[in-house]
Amino acid sequence: MKSTITRRGILGALTASTAAACSPTDSTPLTAKPKVASGTFAHGIASGDPTPDAVILWTRITPNDPTAGAAEVIWEMDKDSDFKSLSASGTVTTNAARDWTVKVDATGLEGDEPYYYRFRIGEEVSPIGQTKTLPAGAVNSARFAVVSCANWEHGYFNAYDHIARQDHFDAFIHLGDYYYEYGAGVYDSGSEIKIPRRHVPEHEIITLGDYRQRHGQYRSDASLQAVTAKMPMIAIWDDHETSNDSWKGGAENHQDGEGEWGDRAQAALRAYYEWMPIREPRKGRVRTDIFRSYDWGDLLTLVTVETRLKARAEPLILENHYAEIKAAGNADKFKAETLGDPSREMLGEVQTDFIIDTLKSSRDKGTPWRVMANQVIMGRLLTTDMTPYIDEDAMQVIEKDWPGVRDSVSLSKYNLPVYPDSWDGYPVAREKFYQRLIAEDLKDIVVLTGDAHEFWVNDLTTETGEKVGVECVTTSVSSKTLTAYLGEATADYSLLLTQSNPDARYYNALHNGYIDFALTPSKGTVKMMAMSTVKSQNYEANEIAQFTIKPSKDSVKVCKPKGLNLKQRALFSGLG
Repeated sequence: MKSTITRRGILGALTASTAAACSPTDSTPLTAKPKVASGTFAHGIASGDPTPDAVILWTRITPNDPTAGAAEVIWEMDKDSDFKSLSASGTVTTNAARDWTVKVDATGLEGDEPYYYRFRIGEEVSPIGQTKTLPAGAVNSARFAVVSCANWEHGYFNAYDHIARQDHFDAFIHLGDYYYEYGAGVYDSGSEIKIPRRHVPEHEIITLGDYRQRHGQYRSDASLQAVTAKMPMIAIWDDHETSNDSWKGGAENHQDGEGEWGDRAQAALRAYYEWMPIREPRKGRVRTDIFRSYDWGDLLTLVTVETRLKARAEPLILENHYAEIKAAGNADKFKAETLGDPSREMLGEVQTDFIIDTLKSSRDKGTPWRVMANQVIMGRLLTTDMTPYIDEDAMQVIEKDWPGVRDSVSLSKYNLPVYPDSWDGYPVAREKFYQRLIAEDLKDIVVLTGDAHEFWVNDLTTETGEKVGVECVTTSVSSKTLTAYLGEATADYSLLLTQSNPDARYYNALHNGYIDFALTPSKGTVKMMAMSTVKSQNYEANEIAQFTIKPSKDSVKVCKPKGLNLKQRALFSGLG
């Protein structure tokens, strides 16, 4: 039976049941209003990039006289919040040249230890933060909050607020789109969200000063300040930290009149390293070399990768190839010669070697889990024919943010990538990476992914169907989901897409939120946490699905989830 996707949707009871897929973990209404730092430390504090004996500490001072010279800031760490017996301390200098940001690599710490930290300048004292070093020995469990895509104008950062209220997370993994580069009101035409949050500066950010100002605006958010003060952060960037659909030679949102792309990208990265609790690239590396690794004792190796600026070839915009693909018999040729061009790189040789070597070392040590923190969807997700299902009303709404949607829908019958700037747009590069994993007996990776504003669980398979791992995709913190365009009928789309993609085990594009990701030596637990709203700071948090990941003989497998009833199993048909 054919159903029509309209603006408001027609699923009725089926869709209504999806929203209650699992029992709420916390149905008490919450209000995202943690205390905001004021005065000298108006942007709060943060920590990140932990090792067994060190962690990065971060803050920014707001000088009383911005024209003054350098300022000295005292930092202190202690195992107790009274700071009576300091574990580490020191003084660091900052000035206008680094936008008054303060970043300390606090070394000589004990492994697997929680610490309190703070900063002081004159009589001013920062809020007190909590952080933790990595364990070096036996570890029975680790737990992470996994987030992506926080747009200031689209909604409140309630996911950050909810994470900050929990006491069970070891770290906060941010997969990119930490902020957005768009000017005020540019990326909200399809949304019904109307909240008093507008980007500053109001123009698209291009210069170093622009990027610094946008960082400062996002760091003024109380919920972001709360979560970064609660636990260490592990961060990678995606495209919007520079410009939409960025690649090594440019970006979709970088046009003539906006200067040289290399200058803009370097300005963005300079501001990123200033404002984020992340180590500078070590000697001999450049700013784009953000890829690195973390060992949680003998339990887990986490590798963070860079898929935007170092090696990525230009993303394909399928609508630009509309005539070429639609020409008689040319769709297969386009897939083979253009989409399948072997020069279309994603990671690059240097980074690929680093990833493989790190994972091999982990395997050789007997570490049970190998996890990649990755920006864009890695699993194979190809379009199904959408022309019978999207009506004119829905098309007009989507078109406001995506002018090429009509051509894209027309092309959907050719089984092209759902997300051309994801790994599906680089199929040869992906297959080469998978074959490296297979050659080194590394067919057990778990990939954590952001970017898509949707929850996914995908099998990762080669072109011949050999499995190399699983992928868990988190939805957005606040950036618009498909419900901004399709309303409740988003679930219809979920059903169509899941049914036509055998590697897609679960798909839910209805909610903002985050992933609660926990590991023990024998299993992993993935909880999809949904915020009831981002339109208001009064919200509820619900667990809408939970999955178990277990090692199997040849790879890792996703077990059947908890809490989904028969209707939801039919909707998310990949669960089988």
